[in-house]
Amino acid sequence: MHAHGLKKAMVLSLVLLTMVAGLTGCTNTDVEVEETMEIAEVDDQLLIRGTVCTDAPEDSDFPVKIMFIIDSSGSMQQTDEGMQRVEAVRQVVRRYANNPQISFNIIKFNGRVAVLTTGFTHLTGNEAEVFGPQGLQEADSMTDYQGALGVAYQELLNDMMAVAEGEGGLPALTRTKYVVIFFSDGTPDPVCFGCVTEPPNHPRYLPECEGGAGTQMCCNDDLHVVCTLMDEIVLDMDYREAGMFPMLEGGADYNHNYQIFQLVDAIMDLKDTFHVGEMRFHTAFLYCRDQFGNPTSALCAAAEEAYNLDPDRGRALLREMSSRGNGTFRDFTSGQDINFLKIDYTSIKRSYAAKNLIVTNVNAFPGTEVFVADSDGDGIGDDEEMRNGTDPLKLDTDADGYQDFIEVQRMSSGFEPLLNYRPEEPCNDQQDSDGDGLRYCEESLYDTDDKLVDTDADGFPDGMEIRLGMDPLRNDSIEDLDSDGQRNADELLYHSHPGRSDEALWDEHRYWYEMWSIDDGSEDRECYGFEIRHLTLVTTRDRNGPGTRGFNDVLIWFDQASYDDPLDPGSFKVACVRAQYIEPDYKIPLDGEIELTNDDFVDPVMLDLGFSGSSCVTAGD
Repeated sequence: MHAHGLKKAMVLSLVLLTMVAGLTGCTNTDVEVEETMEIAEVDDQLLIRGTVCTDAPEDSDFPVKIMFIIDSSGSMQQTDEGMQRVEAVRQVVRRYANNPQISFNIIKFNGRVAVLTTGFTHLTGNEAEVFGPQGLQEADSMTDYQGALGVAYQELLNDMMAVAEGEGGLPALTRTKYVVIFFSDGTPDPVCFGCVTEPPNHPRYLPECEGGAGTQMCCNDDLHVVCTLMDEIVLDMDYREAGMFPMLEGGADYNHNYQIFQLVDAIMDLKDTFHVGEMRFHTAFLYCRDQFGNPTSALCAAAEEAYNLDPDRGRALLREMSSRGNGTFRDFTSGQDINFLKIDYTSIKRSYAAKNLIVTNVNAFPGTEVFVADSDGDGIGDDEEMRNGTDPLKLDTDADGYQDFIEVQRMSSGFEPLLNYRPEEPCNDQQDSDGDGLRYCEESLYDTDDKLVDTDADGFPDGMEIRLGMDPLRNDSIEDLDSDGQRNADELLYHSHPGRSDEALWDEHRYWYEMWSIDDGSEDRECYGFEIRHLTLVTTRDRNGPGTRGFNDVLIWFDQASYDDPLDPGSFKVACVRAQYIEPDYKIPLDGEIELTNDDFVDPVMLDLGFSGSSCVTAGD
């Protein structure tokens, strides 16, 4: 009897036969009374409608990484005679010293470039190696912009690669903000001019180098560049000291504006390469004359003459650098004015929109033609569990910490769902710290992130993907794993199986969704109405002792993510609906409809599917 059609009416018949003898005043009569009563059909369908809203944007505890690139050239001794630049950096560090999400990378530059921290690290403001005489207080000749930017680029690249290859992966970078502050009182110095290979009469001509060793000087073989220092002194860079000008290449220009801009562009390109949440490159210029042109310190005029300072060139260069870096430019007229606190160091504030809405009946596993009962919701049908010898009412039959479906999938790798000593390595941490349906030891098996519901940011929880044969580490949603003509994502959405052909199930029993935007009067969140139809219920075993037969838990996952970042793994909320169906004629709710509100959605970690204090909404709620 098909659950979608009308059942045959039950017919109750009562036949009364009365025979009365006698010919006079009596009649032999056969009386047959038939009474028919039709009972309304009870089908196995459920409809869920409701409302769900994104979280309001707020300052989240996402990482903020602040890099200071500070000019420590000789002129700073006079333009910043009180070393206020050091205190300005220290102020920022101390303000955020107690925030574990904020870290610092400090670089100083003059003729040499030095990284004063070990990558991005947490500081207190008391570190002598950063703020002491050998740190930012030290001053030396020359102002190597290109060297400083080249080192900064490498530090940023190293950090992003470490994050991408670490526990957080690329999704962690989508929520990270990098802030770079470049501070100087001058222009690039020295500026170098490389050799040229044509025309031969050029003053810096050298023949192009050919293969093999030789004694003849040639271009691009060694340095052979001429540099001007403070626009006057000519240096032969073949004889530079070790450690100076780390970006200088053989026969090439150095510290020209075009090279400075190329490096700023390269730094900003890292944002797109690694899908960084936000990247800002700010600049600040110090010049010791006020708006009327008067020196602001006794040493200002001496510094101008001694170091050939050119404030107009310096301001123009730094403005262009900040413009390319989507940052701000600040102009300080004395050391006392130096202040970096007005730069925005707050973590990323995300405005969310719906990324995905997924519904799954965890107790109705997709078979090839119909849904089969999965009473414990472990991804293995009850009948199959009976054949395997596993317990259809226990997620982990042998109590070794690994769920049955994991052990069945990995039997060829030494797992056995009926033997608690296989695998040899027990599951010592059974906590599900992100609520995706996988325990910590299981996340370790699959290299998924135990802090993210959706490691590969494809919109589907990791546990769901693994149960149904998809790859939780890469976005395979548009692929067709079982070559049945339906995309993997569609099969997950409509509750068929992406790992095996199930055409009959897809044609007759797939879920149907409707979702639309609604206005709840709030300006800081997005709300949606939804309706999911054709949710099939199954008759489960007594899940929690006698009287709990037929209970189905239907999970509604809502994935909210930032508008403009496809790699944002999103933030999930989940609601649970608990309905009961015992074939052929018992269903609660009888009309098969349940309505949810936004308040019914909880953090996945807080979801409780027990029978005491459950998170699930029932017909009586």
